[in-house]
Amino acid sequence: MIVLLPAQARTWEEKSLQTGARMKDLMRQAVEGALAELQPFLPAPGTALILIGPGHNGDDAVLIGLELKDLGWQVDFLLSRPVGRRLHPDSRVKPKLWKKAAVWPAKPARFLQSPGPRLVIDGLLGLGSIPPPRPAEGGIISWVAQAKRAADLYVALDLPSGLHPITGATPGPVFPADLTLALGSVKSGCLRDSSLPFVGQLRGVPIDFGTPPPKSSADLFRPQDAWQILRSRSATLHKHSAGIVHLWAGSTEYPGAASLTSSGALRSGAGYVRLFTDRAVTVPLSPILPELLLHALEPSTSPDPTMFLQNATALVVGSGLPPSASLENFLSQLLPMAKVPIVLDAGAIEVIAAHPDILSTAASPVLLTPHAGELARLLGQPIADRADAAKEWLGKFPSTLLIAKGSHTLVADSVHPFSFNGSGGPAQATAGMGDLLAGLLGGLLASGYPPFDAARLAVSWHGFASDLAERSGGPAVLATAVGATLPASWRILTGRATWGTS
Repeated sequence: MIVLLPAQARTWEEKSLQTGARMKDLMRQAVEGALAELQPFLPAPGTALILIGPGHNGDDAVLIGLELKDLGWQVDFLLSRPVGRRLHPDSRVKPKLWKKAAVWPAKPARFLQSPGPRLVIDGLLGLGSIPPPRPAEGGIISWVAQAKRAADLYVALDLPSGLHPITGATPGPVFPADLTLALGSVKSGCLRDSSLPFVGQLRGVPIDFGTPPPKSSADLFRPQDAWQILRSRSATLHKHSAGIVHLWAGSTEYPGAASLTSSGALRSGAGYVRLFTDRAVTVPLSPILPELLLHALEPSTSPDPTMFLQNATALVVGSGLPPSASLENFLSQLLPMAKVPIVLDAGAIEVIAAHPDILSTAASPVLLTPHAGELARLLGQPIADRADAAKEWLGKFPSTLLIAKGSHTLVADSVHPFSFNGSGGPAQATAGMGDLLAGLLGGLLASGYPPFDAARLAVSWHGFASDLAERSGGPAVLATAVGATLPASWRILTGRATWGTS
């Protein structure tokens, strides 16, 4: 799903209407898609408050309110200003709805008195509004922000009202969304790191405008988009041709990283996974992961680079490894020799941050998986925004691929549009998630996926598996639970199971 500036998004919609599309049909697409994305987040029916501004954003919100009524919610509508002779594009919205709705500064008593669950749908301001909001909308935003309880679900349509749709700036009150449903395209302001506290989780709702989309320098890669890059597995495939991934991961200090990275690689579809790790770590792993090939290392030693490369079709180095002189020396030898993709994670990233010149010797694709702190250390300075930081990094090291982890993880290289992830969420904020992802990524690379496709697919699959795991747990999910959900989520990604599977 493409990322657009507001002017591009408006032009796209206008062209659609000029070529015969009807506003009510586009609106119904938006509402149906928004409800599908909203469903997994909804608690048991309680009280919903629908905030309605003067534009089409408010019209979308009204229709969602009617659908919520059908689902058993008690729904209140709050208008930011009197409607006058307002006609809704959809004939299902009758004039009596406007008459019964509260008009600011009135505050719906049922919502205020409800013990919960409480849901707020923000349809106040759309992409055409430049903040700060006008007094009426600003007053509503300030009020609902103050009235928010920790267990409430606040949902923004298209973008949170009060957020600058281009820059993500917040010069006035901003609707504090837990979930933002981007309609038709993602507005660029929602992807700035500074906007994350207001955007919450971001989900995309495509709309078929019936006309080609504008060119874009970024996209939001949703799990539903995975079919575009999935590769079928040949009927003649065998364990040698399915891909061989070698890992140097885990240590006596972080033994779990060896298990999680190996699990990700084993679940990926690779035919062989060989783990190089400390001897003390290998002993308990063998009965837990009997499919794993183990190569024991003596303490404080590194693999022999030639042996590490032998027959491998992808490599993963660094998960659960502290940075050390041994690791630095190993990378200095490995990168010039390797002819297959290499994933550098955790301790390996710290070594690269201290000795970035090592990258200039690489003879094969190098994929780095930093979180925000590691990315700052790679650049040698604090970062305000991952996309800006990625541009700076790629300007220095254009042959690398960056997977900047965090909310809507960014996959960036110097050839493709930047790709933000549209799955996963705060339930993933637990130890070991990055280890699992590194192994999954290495396995997809070993299976033959090109680096950019492997990165997007690994991040999306990993996040979607977390989403499925969260449905039977919470508030957090363990990395082991996500690993166990990878097969079920894969069946959904490939169309062999329905999206309602849990």
